Amino acid sequence: MRVTRAIVSAVAFTLLATLPGLATAATASSAKGILAHRALYKVALARATSSSEIIDVRGRMGFEWRDDCDGWAIEQRYLMSFSRASGDGYEISSEYTTWESKAGDLYRFIIDRERGGGSEHVEGRASMPLPLGSAPGTASFSAPRQEVIALTPDTLLPTEHTLRLIDAAEQGRRFFRATVFDGSEVEAGSLVSAVIGAPRSGPAPIEHPALAGEYWPVRLAFFKPGQAESSPDFEMSVDLLANGIARRMVLDYGDIRVAITLDRLETLDAKAC
Repeated sequence: MRVTRAIVSAVAFTLLATLPGLATAATASSAKGILAHRALYKVALARATSSSEIIDVRGRMGFEWRDDCDGWAIEQRYLMSFSRASGDGYEISSEYTTWESKAGDLYRFIIDRERGGGSEHVEGRASMPLPLGSAPGTASFSAPRQEVIALTPDTLLPTEHTLRLIDAAEQGRRFFRATVFDGSEVEAGSLVSAVIGAPRSGPAPIEHPALAGEYWPVRLAFFKPGQAESSPDFEMSVDLLANGIARRMVLDYGDIRVAITLDRLETLDAKAC
């Protein structure tokens, strides 16, 4: 299972390729309602089949989305413990820090993760020519090794496609596909297909004014680069608000499902620019 990749990808619950020239309009529309926030989520096993070796999952995930004047800054940290039927288990942890320009053309990322005593450091930057969709871009990795990877013209960076997803949901659109690059692996962007459900209302996991109102249930299917669309690497469901806050996420690997539920929320003051 690519659990680490799935958690990192949860930062960018997005996925929408639009026609060249529409990027600025879509981003400007949805970005106005984004609420800078710091959230803490609890992680737990939602379901496991009889064939799964995993019998329990526990952990925490912290997520922070800040408006950094000319860009968006995101920090994510998590620690997860997996228990096996054999009696042993393992832990995975990660720190994920990114900065993305509000134009959606520049992106910097630093990822540190550990599993079972082993560690990995991933660092680099990516750029996409403006207007978005007009030409190929590049991703330059400095760690774990130096490598430059070409990004197709339709590639979107994480916050850009999150904003487009919200904009599409507000327009009542249902189906989306995009190539998304998040830097979590030394590889090109991955195809992500999304289905956006009709707006829903219901009790939030916790009480907070920022959670009031309707949310969209979004189902995302993630595919490895070059992978046929018939068999996703994993799937994820997100209850997403128009202000960018995710009430709940569920990672689905077929044999197990991991629930990530909002436990605490703090709104952040806007930075003086």
